[in-house]
Amino acid sequence: MSEEETTATTQAELLEQPKASSENLLVSLDDYLSNGVHVGLKYRTSDMRPFIYKIRSDKLCVFDVQKIDERLRLASQFIARFRPEEILVVSNRVYGRQPAKKFATYTGAKTVPERFVSGTLTNPNIRSYVEPKLLIVTDPTADQQAIKEAAASGITVLAICDTNTRLKNIDFVIPSNNKGKNSLALIYKILTREVLKQWGKEGFDAPLEEFISTAEPQPYLLEALERKRRQRRKRGFSRR
Repeated sequence: MSEEETTATTQAELLEQPKASSENLLVSLDDYLSNGVHVGLKYRTSDMRPFIYKIRSDKLCVFDVQKIDERLRLASQFIARFRPEEILVVSNRVYGRQPAKKFATYTGAKTVPERFVSGTLTNPNIRSYVEPKLLIVTDPTADQQAIKEAAASGITVLAICDTNTRLKNIDFVIPSNNKGKNSLALIYKILTREVLKQWGKEGFDAPLEEFISTAEPQPYLLEALERKRRQRRKRGFSRR
């Protein structure tokens, strides 16, 4: 799903979302919506239904922004219970690596710079082995191996979860679009700022652009997007 697709109905949804004063949100409602944080997938699990506000006409699920905001507040308080060196952030999803690195840079947490290597949490004989107390994952589907190893090692798991997520072995959920680069950037920026506040460190003001990935879409995503475009063109011709 492209960034354009995730934000296509922002203005309409701004009016339709449950009333939430921007004064009571961590960022403005428009910031959440314009970055596509609220837009999920067409598939949803029963685990994630409590966080879903509605199903759009194109069948995409829409998260309740108020619930996203509430979970971010709680997540920040939860993360702040751990010391920076006890926190490990991972993202096998390409768009999540830059925001994860920035979170780690500003908070002092550890991160896996590229793909998660099997055994990182379970095999002390490999170079990448670490023993965190909290694992933060960007996408439970892409980061399944890390979650599996955390469960085996008794490590607490906090995850950014899209509408298709099953919550097995996940201890704390942040509901959000975890596919879009802008969405992931905003989520990690908010977490960074709020965790630092919890630690008594005020004044964080890094721009969102620092957290946005500059990576190119992976080939399979480009192919999927091109297939969707061809399907739209065919439907357009069939209506003529």
